[in-house]
Amino acid sequence: MLKNNTLKKNIILLYPYFNGSSGAFNRYILLEDLLKKINIPVKLILIKEKKFNSIFLNTFFRIIKFLKVEFLIFYYSILKDYYFITDFNPSILALFASRTIIQIHDISWEKKEFARHNSFFYFIFLYFIRNYSNILTVSKTSKQSIENFSGRKKEIMYLYASVNKEFIKISNKIAKNEFLKKDFINKALNLDLPNIIYIATLTPRKCHLDLLEALSKTKTLFNVNLVGFPTSKKIRKLIENKTTSNGNRIRSNINYFPELSQKDLCTLLLYSSAYVSTSKNEGFGLPVLEASLYGIPLIIRDIDINKELFPNSNFFQSTNELSKLLDEIKPLTNFELQKRKETLSQINEENLMKIFNYSTLSKKLKNILESNLNFKKK
Repeated sequence: MLKNNTLKKNIILLYPYFNGSSGAFNRYILLEDLLKKINIPVKLILIKEKKFNSIFLNTFFRIIKFLKVEFLIFYYSILKDYYFITDFNPSILALFASRTIIQIHDISWEKKEFARHNSFFYFIFLYFIRNYSNILTVSKTSKQSIENFSGRKKEIMYLYASVNKEFIKISNKIAKNEFLKKDFINKALNLDLPNIIYIATLTPRKCHLDLLEALSKTKTLFNVNLVGFPTSKKIRKLIENKTTSNGNRIRSNINYFPELSQKDLCTLLLYSSAYVSTSKNEGFGLPVLEASLYGIPLIIRDIDINKELFPNSNFFQSTNELSKLLDEIKPLTNFELQKRKETLSQINEENLMKIFNYSTLSKKLKNILESNLNFKKK
């Protein structure tokens, strides 16, 4: 019975870089929920990401993954005539398969200072992005960026992201005080100081160094909660030593959390006086959306995607401007905390801001499939 149900899937979602919860993975959970909401059968396939110390093993498993993804596209999109959505890039078959959609979350690798590939691979990726049959991205800004740098003439579709159901469920519970307060997260909070939250993987393109530099210049003391997987040892060492790249000392307290559960993350959000992002390149910025739904003041970089999605934020361009904005932050009051809890207790997937609620997004997704890919439900 289960086997027959699987064979009737109309849309295949393939996430080929799974290593736990992440913004990109949450995007697939959202797509799955949106497709179910409009009664389109969907199957989510995960391929786990594997990292080895050996260059040979890493190369070998990348080749295996490439072949596996190409086989899945061939089987589902070409033989079975299903629709197929994946982040895997580059894919040879996606150049020709009219029912295959490649998701491009951001193009940060195009920026030379944040490049993840050498020149040879850069031009390969550029060729594929220019010529894929279908591309789906996450915002109007990212759509325009892809068009501008690639010279792509084919249509690029975009669909905003949103928070997942688990985030909403846990936010509801936190608002009703359903979690104990004697855990390590609550011990890390200092409600006598403004609590700042910053959520981003420790990579140079997320610009943690700008945050550290700004903190070294502030007059106010903060309790800073940094959340991010430690891919850069240099940045992590500076955080742990509370110093900038120039050796300037930071007086504020810094808590560093390499990885947190959704409950712990929501707890930090609940008690935060401000959310800060210094990133210069974002595809969408799901953590910023999560913070905005908590009613947390946003202090974020003055870049196009932030202005598109969060126009009422506090924007900065330089570390001096960031320092001045940080000095205006005050500790969270009991009144503000109670108002925040009231908001969270009522939040659900349909009363989010219009462009992020599930009904709006599911209708937009259906329109994308019908208008651009001649989708007809079987």
